[in-house]
Amino acid sequence: MRLGAIILAAGQSSRFEDGHKLLTVFRGRPILGHVLELARDCPFADRLVVTGSERGRVEALAHAAGIRTAHNPDFADGLSTSLKAGIAALPPGIDGAFILLGDMPLITRDTLQALEKAAQAAPEMAAFVPVFGRDWAHPVLLMRKVFPELASLSGDQGARKLLQARGDVALVPVDDPGSLADIDTRADLARVAGPNAPPRT
Repeated sequence: MRLGAIILAAGQSSRFEDGHKLLTVFRGRPILGHVLELARDCPFADRLVVTGSERGRVEALAHAAGIRTAHNPDFADGLSTSLKAGIAALPPGIDGAFILLGDMPLITRDTLQALEKAAQAAPEMAAFVPVFGRDWAHPVLLMRKVFPELASLSGDQGARKLLQARGDVALVPVDDPGSLADIDTRADLARVAGPNAPPRT
Protein backbone atom coordinates (compact mmCIF):
# COMPACT_ATOMS: atom_id res chain seq x y z
CA MET A 1 0.00 0.00 0.00
CA ARG A 2 1.45 3.35 -1.11
CA LEU A 3 0.37 6.21 1.13
CA GLY A 4 1.12 9.89 0.69
CA ALA A 5 0.88 12.97 2.88
CA ILE A 6 -0.77 16.26 1.98
CA ILE A 7 0.06 19.16 4.31
CA LEU A 8 -2.50 21.96 4.08
CA ALA A 9 -0.65 25.25 4.61
CA ALA A 10 -2.50 27.74 2.42
CA GLY A 11 -4.69 29.58 4.93
CA GLN A 12 -4.58 33.29 5.65
CA SER A 13 -4.47 32.95 9.46
CA SER A 14 -7.32 35.44 9.72
CA ARG A 15 -8.07 34.57 13.37
CA PHE A 16 -4.44 34.80 14.47
CA GLU A 17 -4.11 38.25 15.98
CA ASP A 18 -0.58 39.16 14.93
CA GLY A 19 1.46 37.62 12.12
CA HIS A 20 1.01 34.38 10.23
CA LYS A 21 0.37 31.44 12.53
CA LEU A 22 2.20 28.80 10.49
CA LEU A 23 5.35 30.91 10.52
CA THR A 24 5.15 31.76 14.23
CA VAL A 25 7.87 30.14 16.34
CA PHE A 26 6.75 27.34 18.64
CA ARG A 27 9.26 25.22 20.54
CA GLY A 28 12.16 26.62 18.59
CA ARG A 29 10.83 26.47 15.03
CA PRO A 30 7.85 27.65 12.98
CA ILE A 31 4.59 25.86 13.77
CA LEU A 32 4.55 24.49 10.23
CA GLY A 33 8.11 23.24 10.69
CA HIS A 34 6.96 20.63 13.21
CA VAL A 35 4.44 19.21 10.75
CA LEU A 36 7.03 19.20 7.97
CA GLU A 37 9.48 17.33 10.19
CA LEU A 38 6.87 14.68 10.98
CA ALA A 39 6.03 14.21 7.30
CA ARG A 40 9.70 14.11 6.31
CA ASP A 41 10.56 11.47 8.88
CA CYS A 42 7.69 9.10 8.04
CA PRO A 43 8.09 6.63 5.16
CA PHE A 44 5.46 8.14 2.88
CA ALA A 45 5.47 7.31 -0.82
CA ASP A 46 4.86 10.99 -1.59
CA ARG A 47 4.71 14.26 0.34
CA LEU A 48 3.48 17.67 -0.69
CA VAL A 49 2.60 21.00 0.89
CA VAL A 50 -0.33 22.99 -0.46
CA THR A 51 0.59 26.68 -0.43
CA GLY A 52 -1.50 29.83 -0.69
CA SER A 53 -1.06 32.81 1.63
CA GLU A 54 2.61 33.65 2.30
CA ARG A 55 3.48 31.35 -0.58
CA GLY A 56 7.16 32.25 -0.78
CA ARG A 57 7.93 31.73 2.90
CA VAL A 58 5.91 28.54 3.14
CA GLU A 59 7.59 27.15 0.02
CA ALA A 60 10.99 27.96 1.48
CA LEU A 61 10.22 25.97 4.63
CA ALA A 62 8.86 23.06 2.63
CA HIS A 63 11.80 22.92 0.26
CA ALA A 64 14.26 23.15 3.15
CA ALA A 65 12.59 20.00 4.52
CA GLY A 66 12.87 18.31 1.13
CA ILE A 67 9.12 18.37 0.51
CA ARG A 68 7.56 19.46 -2.77
CA THR A 69 4.78 22.03 -3.02
CA ALA A 70 1.58 22.59 -4.98
CA HIS A 71 0.14 26.10 -5.07
CA ASN A 72 -3.58 26.71 -4.62
CA PRO A 73 -4.46 30.00 -6.36
CA ASP A 74 -7.99 29.80 -4.92
CA PHE A 75 -6.86 29.53 -1.29
CA ALA A 76 -8.97 32.54 -0.25
CA ASP A 77 -12.10 30.50 -1.10
CA GLY A 78 -11.51 28.13 1.80
CA LEU A 79 -10.10 24.84 2.98
CA SER A 80 -11.96 22.74 0.41
CA THR A 81 -9.97 24.29 -2.44
CA SER A 82 -6.67 23.37 -0.80
CA LEU A 83 -7.82 19.82 -0.14
CA LYS A 84 -8.81 19.40 -3.77
CA ALA A 85 -5.56 20.98 -4.98
CA GLY A 86 -3.56 18.54 -2.86
CA ILE A 87 -5.48 15.50 -4.07
CA ALA A 88 -5.08 16.62 -7.69
CA ALA A 89 -1.29 16.91 -7.21
CA LEU A 90 -0.83 13.33 -5.99
CA PRO A 91 0.84 10.88 -8.39
CA PRO A 92 -1.48 8.22 -9.86
CA GLY A 93 0.04 5.30 -7.96
CA ILE A 94 -0.92 6.58 -4.51
CA ASP A 95 -3.51 4.42 -2.72
CA GLY A 96 -4.39 6.96 -0.05
CA ALA A 97 -3.24 10.17 1.61
CA PHE A 98 -2.96 11.52 5.12
CA ILE A 99 -4.42 15.02 5.34
CA LEU A 100 -2.16 16.91 7.74
CA LEU A 101 -3.03 20.42 8.90
CA GLY A 102 -0.13 22.85 9.06
CA ASP A 103 -1.38 24.32 12.33
CA MET A 104 -1.30 21.06 14.32
CA PRO A 105 2.33 20.69 15.48
CA LEU A 106 1.75 18.04 18.17
CA ILE A 107 0.49 15.12 16.08
CA THR A 108 2.48 12.01 16.94
CA ARG A 109 4.02 9.45 14.65
CA ASP A 110 2.18 6.78 16.65
CA THR A 111 -1.12 8.20 15.41
CA LEU A 112 -0.02 7.97 11.79
CA GLN A 113 1.19 4.42 12.34
CA ALA A 114 -2.13 3.42 13.94
CA LEU A 115 -4.03 4.72 10.90
CA GLU A 116 -1.69 2.97 8.49
CA LYS A 117 -2.02 -0.29 10.39
CA ALA A 118 -5.81 0.01 10.24
CA ALA A 119 -5.66 0.67 6.49
CA GLN A 120 -3.46 -2.35 5.91
CA ALA A 121 -5.98 -4.50 7.79
CA ALA A 122 -9.07 -3.12 6.02
CA PRO A 123 -8.13 -1.84 2.55
CA GLU A 124 -11.75 -1.89 1.45
CA MET A 125 -12.59 1.11 3.67
CA ALA A 126 -12.83 4.64 2.25
CA ALA A 127 -11.16 6.50 5.11
CA PHE A 128 -9.59 6.12 8.54
CA VAL A 129 -10.28 8.71 11.23
CA PRO A 130 -8.39 8.91 14.54
CA VAL A 131 -10.57 9.27 17.62
CA PHE A 132 -9.25 10.71 20.88
CA GLY A 133 -11.73 10.25 23.68
CA ARG A 134 -15.06 10.66 21.88
CA ASP A 135 -13.86 13.25 19.38
CA TRP A 136 -12.93 12.86 15.74
CA ALA A 137 -9.34 14.02 15.50
CA HIS A 138 -6.56 14.57 12.94
CA PRO A 139 -5.07 13.64 10.58
CA VAL A 140 -7.57 11.75 8.46
CA LEU A 141 -6.35 9.07 6.06
CA LEU A 142 -8.38 9.23 2.84
CA MET A 143 -8.22 6.32 0.40
CA ARG A 144 -8.33 6.74 -3.36
CA LYS A 145 -11.90 5.43 -3.65
CA VAL A 146 -13.19 8.59 -1.92
CA PHE A 147 -11.08 11.08 -3.90
CA PRO A 148 -13.70 11.74 -6.62
CA GLU A 149 -16.30 12.73 -4.04
CA LEU A 150 -14.10 15.54 -2.75
CA ALA A 151 -14.98 17.52 -5.87
CA SER A 152 -18.38 18.23 -4.27
CA LEU A 153 -16.81 20.16 -1.39
CA SER A 154 -16.92 23.95 -1.37
CA GLY A 155 -15.97 26.89 0.82
CA ASP A 156 -14.19 26.39 4.12
CA GLN A 157 -15.25 22.80 4.70
CA GLY A 158 -13.15 19.68 4.94
CA ALA A 159 -14.23 16.12 4.33
CA ARG A 160 -15.89 15.47 7.70
CA LYS A 161 -19.55 15.74 6.65
CA LEU A 162 -18.86 13.67 3.57
CA LEU A 163 -17.23 10.95 5.67
CA GLN A 164 -19.95 10.99 8.31
CA ALA A 165 -22.48 10.15 5.60
CA ARG A 166 -20.60 7.02 4.54
CA GLY A 167 -20.73 3.56 6.03
CA ASP A 168 -17.19 2.58 5.12
CA VAL A 169 -15.19 4.89 7.38
CA ALA A 170 -13.13 3.29 10.14
CA LEU A 171 -12.72 5.08 13.48
CA VAL A 172 -9.31 4.38 15.00
CA PRO A 173 -8.82 5.09 18.75
CA VAL A 174 -5.56 6.91 19.49
CA ASP A 175 -3.87 8.07 22.67
CA ASP A 176 -2.80 11.42 21.30
CA PRO A 177 -4.11 14.71 22.77
CA GLY A 178 -2.09 16.48 20.08
CA SER A 179 -4.54 15.11 17.52
CA LEU A 180 -7.03 17.74 18.75
CA ALA A 181 -4.57 20.58 19.34
CA ASP A 182 -4.96 22.95 16.40
CA ILE A 183 -3.78 26.54 16.62
CA ASP A 184 -6.10 29.21 15.24
CA THR A 185 -5.54 32.08 17.70
CA ARG A 186 -2.86 33.42 20.02
CA ALA A 187 -4.87 31.96 22.90
CA ASP A 188 -4.64 28.52 21.26
CA LEU A 189 -0.88 28.95 20.93
CA ALA A 190 -0.57 29.90 24.61
CA ARG A 191 -2.58 26.83 25.57
CA VAL A 192 -0.52 24.32 23.57
CA ALA A 193 2.71 26.00 24.67
CA GLY A 194 1.76 25.86 28.35
CA PRO A 195 3.22 23.56 31.00
CA ASN A 196 0.42 21.01 30.58
CA ALA A 197 0.79 20.73 26.82
CA PRO A 198 1.43 17.23 25.50
CA PRO A 199 4.86 16.45 24.07
CA ARG A 200 5.12 15.32 20.46
CA THR A 201 6.75 11.96 20.04
